[in-house]
Amino acid sequence: MAFAGIIELALAGRGPSRGYLFDPHRLALPCWALHPGAPALLVTFDRHFDLAAPRHAPPGNDPAALDHYARTSLDERNVDHVLAALEAGLVSDVIAVARAWPEGAERVPRWVSRAGREHRLFTAPTLERLLEDPAALDALANAPATLLDFDLDCFATPSDADPFTMVPWPRELIRDFLRPRGSERFWELTLARCRALTFAREPNHCGGVIAANRLFEEAAHVVFEELLGADLP
Repeated sequence: MAFAGIIELALAGRGPSRGYLFDPHRLALPCWALHPGAPALLVTFDRHFDLAAPRHAPPGNDPAALDHYARTSLDERNVDHVLAALEAGLVSDVIAVARAWPEGAERVPRWVSRAGREHRLFTAPTLERLLEDPAALDALANAPATLLDFDLDCFATPSDADPFTMVPWPRELIRDFLRPRGSERFWELTLARCRALTFAREPNHCGGVIAANRLFEEAAHVVFEELLGADLP
């Protein structure tokens, strides 16, 4: 099933066999719905904690319906697709590594959906800090499946001189951030039962199209070649 603005990738390496590239992060929602089964644990790396509650409940878990819903009903700031996935029954718990809290993001360890389902939200500013939480690693070890998600703006930092100017990370810093010492078990658990990889490029948060393309090239070497052992997209 093809959706506008979403590039599907066949991955032959360690971890998921399917990947998806797109610009607005909220388009991850229909991609996750393309891989049904027991609700998966979502592992997401972002600059922002996209943990705001959606204003409107999602229309079930049909991919086409969720694609329309993501484009027309979710926040244009791309901050509520994660909890929408919980509402839709696609995701059980969330491990979110990010640094900024947008307005409306839930700062709670447990979140209850409209249907009364309780979900755990594990948050940390770095993977190193997350690895200090045994509950997060236990949830990951016991998850029936995972979804792995990246937002490219995770690998850029606002300039101290001008907060509207993004400073892209070099490949070495991206590597150190995603693969700190002691993270082997985390990645083994994440990739062993990973259904899909989603990757949002969001050029508006990365300094524009050209800067985002350059940053994606650096990040792709670490994520696809080094982490997944797959070819570059």
